[in-house]
Amino acid sequence: MRTWRKGLAVALSAMLLLASVGCGSSEDHKVEWGRADAKEIDVNSKVAGRVVELLVKEGDEVKAGQVIARIDKRDLEAKKAGYEANIAAIEAQQLQAASVTNMQAGTTQSALAAAQHAQEKASSDLALAQADYERYSDLVASGAVSRQTFEQFQTKYEVAQATYEQAGASVRQAQAALGQRDVDEANEAATAKKLEQAQAALQEVEVSLDETEIRAPFDGVITEKYVEEGSMISNGTPLVAVQDPTDNWVDLKVPETQLSAFAVGQTIALVARDGKTQVTGTITDISKKAEFATQRATSERGDASDIVSFNVKIQINNPVLRPGMRFRLAGEAS
Repeated sequence: MRTWRKGLAVALSAMLLLASVGCGSSEDHKVEWGRADAKEIDVNSKVAGRVVELLVKEGDEVKAGQVIARIDKRDLEAKKAGYEANIAAIEAQQLQAASVTNMQAGTTQSALAAAQHAQEKASSDLALAQADYERYSDLVASGAVSRQTFEQFQTKYEVAQATYEQAGASVRQAQAALGQRDVDEANEAATAKKLEQAQAALQEVEVSLDETEIRAPFDGVITEKYVEEGSMISNGTPLVAVQDPTDNWVDLKVPETQLSAFAVGQTIALVARDGKTQVTGTITDISKKAEFATQRATSERGDASDIVSFNVKIQINNPVLRPGMRFRLAGEAS
């Protein structure tokens, strides 16, 4: 019952459309034959190489994701193995660099702390030895102590000076080792960067390997085959064309004098040139810009200016349509 009502509604819509199109218009201004078209794309290769398998032919039906061709991938597999080996080597370097950094970090910190502690003690000992030296210098000058006693404190002062200088050198050496730690950390960061670059290169070749299997982008039919097995192809070379038989439409060229009879969302009935194939569809777009002059102004017709045409797209989505077929409004005189 619903189907009958829908068919009646479409028929009435077509009759009203034809009545409005024919009313007050000349035979020269009627809607022209429209041309059918469908969603169709060329399936291209993203990698260069030899086509080792072509699994479809013209007219074959395919499903989305189905493998339709394969490209020789031996070179890419060799590159992948090389990148994996390189990554393993860099990871070993990174581990070694981290171990060196950690080991030196603990060693240099301990060494610096010990050197600083020794320097502090040497400084205290030097200050005490210097005070004794200066005091006994005055005493030996006044004859209060012997020269031999003074020389003992003089020697002690000289030893304290040498010990303090040696402690300072140890501190500077430990501080220089801390600078080496910075170098080790920079080397570790550089190794991590190399690993990141190597992993990116591996991911790139893995993507290329995946692209050696050419897959159908959607359910459809192979309408054209551009290459054969064994062909050498470059990046971007089309292999086949795939058409979606459930996504099609008819483009009608409607004169401006009849455009008001059409609206987006309107249901339209069409008939093919054989007079038997009838389809219905919905207007999904009416062009905002005129495409060409349908009729040139002539004195015989009494037209003051050209009659321009606008494209009206009628979505059909019926497998009976084939791109290139011609259709007109159902019931319109041919």
